[in-house]
Amino acid sequence: MRNLTVSTLLIFLCLACYDSSPSYEINKIEWLIQSLVEKKRNAGIAYGLQIGDSISVQNEFGLADLEKNTPLNKDHQFRIASITKTITATAIMQLIEKEQIGLDTPINQFFPNFPNAQNITIYHLLSHTSGIPNWWEGQMPKNEPSNFPMCEHPHLYLEKMQSTSLFKPGMYYSYSNSGYVLLGEIIEIISGQPYIAYLEQYIFQPAGMSHTEMEYINQPSVKWAKGYRWSPDSENNFLNPEVYHMPFSAGGLRSTAEDLLNFMKSLFSGELISEVSLHKMINYAKTNEGQPVYEKLFTPDGQAPRFPKNIKKWGYGLGFQIMENFGTTVISHGGDIAGFNSILMYIPKSDTRLIILSNTENGILSKLKKIEKLSTQI
Repeated sequence: MRNLTVSTLLIFLCLACYDSSPSYEINKIEWLIQSLVEKKRNAGIAYGLQIGDSISVQNEFGLADLEKNTPLNKDHQFRIASITKTITATAIMQLIEKEQIGLDTPINQFFPNFPNAQNITIYHLLSHTSGIPNWWEGQMPKNEPSNFPMCEHPHLYLEKMQSTSLFKPGMYYSYSNSGYVLLGEIIEIISGQPYIAYLEQYIFQPAGMSHTEMEYINQPSVKWAKGYRWSPDSENNFLNPEVYHMPFSAGGLRSTAEDLLNFMKSLFSGELISEVSLHKMINYAKTNEGQPVYEKLFTPDGQAPRFPKNIKKWGYGLGFQIMENFGTTVISHGGDIAGFNSILMYIPKSDTRLIILSNTENGILSKLKKIEKLSTQI
């Protein structure tokens, strides 16, 4: 009888430990990430996870350079692609708080010759409701520079696209890299500084992001993780990716998992912008008619896009993707670019921040659904 009582007590103690600790989910997430490298689906992955102020985990798996057999470490920089948009949006919100610009400011104040600019606002650019297509879809002019948009005054080429509008501004949501290139230029015009200089002074330094900088394809960093393209038919499963210029303020930064965790901590603790501004960033944007953007997703053929059953209310705020995933609100941003794949995720209910950086195109996707499910269970 005594042994049964002791055993029962131990079981209850173990259950109590499990219920109060997210260690199971964290270990499982790390195992999934590591398996992507061990199964040769990724050359290398760095990740970081923080829960409130009590739990912080960082690790790296695989190689920064396959040819040189260089192991990844926490200082290796990855192209973070469209996670750059979250940082660009934060910079814009800072300028709004300084009353140098407003969400309702029309962009003809900066680009007077841009078609329909008087009806396109800063809010439309931030929320992807401007109707401006991606530049590779809008058919750029023949004089497009080879380094676009990493060139001077990229708006001069965007405004000459054959198609500059998919719909009336504010009517639908349609993801637009072009809109975020314009936001980068606006930061430069208002601040009188180059985009990257503004970020260094007002975001990177305050947030302790010492390994974050602009990516130039012809100037790799000493600590740069080399990017790859997965190819199961190749000799070692990996090939060099297609090389093209980085997309400026829409996706041109390189960083580390530690720096991005520092950014998230600073952003959500009020060190970079106010709680009021953050609230606008992490809640669904709305159309001109007041509908949340997840109800007004634009598709050229008019057919509603289909999502996995676990995803509901897929939409966007101001610099963040927002959805209900496995019944939990998830605020995130992904990034995909030549040689790299990345994800930034915040789960409000548990104050969980997760960063995953891969130096392989689409390298995270095969395990992302399982990682997201575990993250929502923390």
